[in-house]
Amino acid sequence: MAVTADDEEFAAFERRGWARRSATYHDGFGAMTAGLHEALLDAAAVGAGIRLLEVGCGTGRLAARALARGARVVATDADRRMAGAAAAALPGALVRTARLPGLPFAGAEFDAAIGAFVINHVPDPPAAVADLGRVLRPGGRLVLSCWDTAERNRAQGVFFDAVAEAGAARPPGVPAGSPFARYAGPEALAGLLRAAGLAEVRVERAGWTHRVDADRWWQDVLDGTVLTAALIEGRPPQEVERIRAAYGRLAARYRDGFPAAALVAVGTRV
Repeated sequence: MAVTADDEEFAAFERRGWARRSATYHDGFGAMTAGLHEALLDAAAVGAGIRLLEVGCGTGRLAARALARGARVVATDADRRMAGAAAAALPGALVRTARLPGLPFAGAEFDAAIGAFVINHVPDPPAAVADLGRVLRPGGRLVLSCWDTAERNRAQGVFFDAVAEAGAARPPGVPAGSPFARYAGPEALAGLLRAAGLAEVRVERAGWTHRVDADRWWQDVLDGTVLTAALIEGRPPQEVERIRAAYGRLAARYRDGFPAAALVAVGTRV
């Protein structure tokens, strides 16, 4: 499927948003995504001597865990500020600024590749998966994660529900969704990997609990997401207060932690 002007605008919107969050992502929203990192490393069979590529590395938290397992790590991020933060945190890894697709690596260079919540941010998911498959050696494993439905992933879903409960229309200039939306289910996600020529494809659901104070989580999401935060930030103060009040009522049921949920896709290069 060809990349549309809307897809390109979504990618530009994302780049602008992430450029403002390189200093605030790690300790907030990044800490929530880390709840899945060990499972992703296990799925990719990351261990001593494995040459691993991580795309969308953010501030380097997953790559640090891979290094601790003895892997040889190359990490990339599309935002130079994020890549800079990762490079400072990962003296044992090679960190580069690179977009997906368009990875600056030769074919069959890596034993494994992981993209933790990155495929849902790219303008051309089929091309991105094909590029990741290209850089894997035969038998190499690709592992990708994306968010599950808002009904399962309450850590973010509570914000969407709060916006709806407050009756707040989508702000001008905010994309209705991502180009990945059509693949955001188990069968479609598996099909995306198979279409790229990967074999032994499986998609599984994963869940964990993110324990955080509701007031802190409100700020973490504003400081650590782009599309979700854009549904709230920049509105008139009275609209933000209505959304915040709705969020408070909805979040009260999660005093023991917000349920987080993701899909994890695994495929092997033939």
